[in-house]
Amino acid sequence: MKQKFDIKEKLIDDIRDFKAPVLAEYILKNEQEAELVGLALDKDLLLSSRAMWVLGHCSNIDYKRIKPFHSKLIDNLKNKGLHNGVIRNTLGLFQKHSVPEKYEAFVLDMCYKYIKNPSEAIAVRAFAITVAYNISKAYPELLEELSMILHHLIPTENTPAIKARIKNTLKMIVKLEKNR
Repeated sequence: MKQKFDIKEKLIDDIRDFKAPVLAEYILKNEQEAELVGLALDKDLLLSSRAMWVLGHCSNIDYKRIKPFHSKLIDNLKNKGLHNGVIRNTLGLFQKHSVPEKYEAFVLDMCYKYIKNPSEAIAVRAFAITVAYNISKAYPELLEELSMILHHLIPTENTPAIKARIKNTLKMIVKLEKNR
């Protein structure tokens, strides 16, 4: 029998003692993914942010174990006042893995919202650009829309990270369109 441990206690420990990759391994070993997802959806901003951070590591270790929770994580994006770490780590999952088809339109709309919001965290905006591109790849009309949005942002964008992500994404769009 697997020995369970208190994930919440580990998540709220002193940040200097907090090791997300190690905690992710323990959670997967002890089959406590569902509990971790519950904490990632918690109203406590610090707790949910740290839980999502660990969940990202769990996904990197064993994507298939986290995949069943994708719908809950996507639905969570509907909530107001989420910690940007929760948004960032949710989008981070979908930079590497595809968004379930039934959620593509919703996630794409959310990504556009994040991309266009200059007060959104830089990492959230950058991840949103990549997720929007990944969703749009299969749909030429969506690629065209994403390209227009990104071109519109270029003159007003001040952050080097977002400028670089825009530039690289536009290059990928052009390359993809040439190969069709």
